[in-house]
Amino acid sequence: MRPDFGLENKKTPVRIALFAETYLPQRNGVALILDRLVTRLSQEGSEVLVVVPASWRPKAEVVLPPGVQLVRVPGMPLPRYPDLTLAIPFLPGVLRAVREFQPDVIHLVTEYSIGLTGLRIARRLGVPAVASFHTNIPGCLPYYGFAWASNMCWRYLRWFHNQAELTFCPSETNRRVLTRHGFENVRIWARGVDTDRFTPTHRNTATREKHGPVDAMHLLYVGRLTPEKDLPVLFEAYQRVAASNPRRPVHLVLAGDGAYSGRMRARAPAGVTFAGYLEGKALSEAYSSADVFVFPSRVETLGNVVLEALASGLPVVAVAEGGTVENVHDGLNGLLCVPGDPRDLARGIMKLVDEPNLRTKLARNARSWAEKRTWDAAFAPLLASYEELAKH
Repeated sequence: MRPDFGLENKKTPVRIALFAETYLPQRNGVALILDRLVTRLSQEGSEVLVVVPASWRPKAEVVLPPGVQLVRVPGMPLPRYPDLTLAIPFLPGVLRAVREFQPDVIHLVTEYSIGLTGLRIARRLGVPAVASFHTNIPGCLPYYGFAWASNMCWRYLRWFHNQAELTFCPSETNRRVLTRHGFENVRIWARGVDTDRFTPTHRNTATREKHGPVDAMHLLYVGRLTPEKDLPVLFEAYQRVAASNPRRPVHLVLAGDGAYSGRMRARAPAGVTFAGYLEGKALSEAYSSADVFVFPSRVETLGNVVLEALASGLPVVAVAEGGTVENVHDGLNGLLCVPGDPRDLARGIMKLVDEPNLRTKLARNARSWAEKRTWDAAFAPLLASYEELAKH
């Protein structure tokens, strides 16, 4: 079931063409955010055209909301990251489809082959374009052996985004990074969380039994099982905690999948539970049935899963780098640790193992923090900018 957004403050419907390298049925942060945006625009009465690559893996068809059209562009899997498809750019059929659609605004959700196609079409048709920055690709490149390309990638991204009228990023932390790299006209399009779907009330013994020993403290990670998530740091931290004979045994649960999941399983300590990709009720119950959320990634522009964990009443142990710090405040709703340091991550986890009163306080504050992060507030600046540009 698609989320139901509060529509009491409807915006003027506009015609939006969205260009993205990823969309459902792919499962990643950008695809899920794009689905929420498409759903919101549909509910407000806007007409939407979504241009995305054709997935190279056979998957279930996407059920589109009313008023939404989908154009799939042929492509091939991205080298070293086959979860994503690199589409053939500048195909004439895409221009014809967009010209027939007659958008008021073109939104370049991602910056590569599909994004370049959208940018070229926007200039060709004289349609205003906005861009969004979701993923810190320059920060991820070193994890795949391409550290030498990070500066070159920043130069390309700066050029790309400065062609658009506006660039949206998900956090103030990320906005400062982009501004430092020469990006212009950067605004914040924040993220919300569904606090009815993610709530402590879904906690249950059956889920805990499925994921590990019921009497252990369950440490949960949710996200892609890919190199840039720094999972080896988490694995070493977990081993340190487990070997320190804490007052209460601990157990690590990882919920996620991806092209690198086999390698991550091979590197994980014995006994770790790999729950696979979870969604819907299973994901909600996984969050609320855990005790602590652990998140070692240093390259997040925000970290949607962190908001979901906070809404589920989980204190978060994360690193003090990237967009995660927008929502995790040390000593308030979680603990922040030195990035890339398994000893310090283990220290943070042990602190919550040894201090149940602190864990309870952080969990209570986590839920309160999440309750203020609504999707209505998150979408407001983006939808207002659509209207503003459509009038010119």
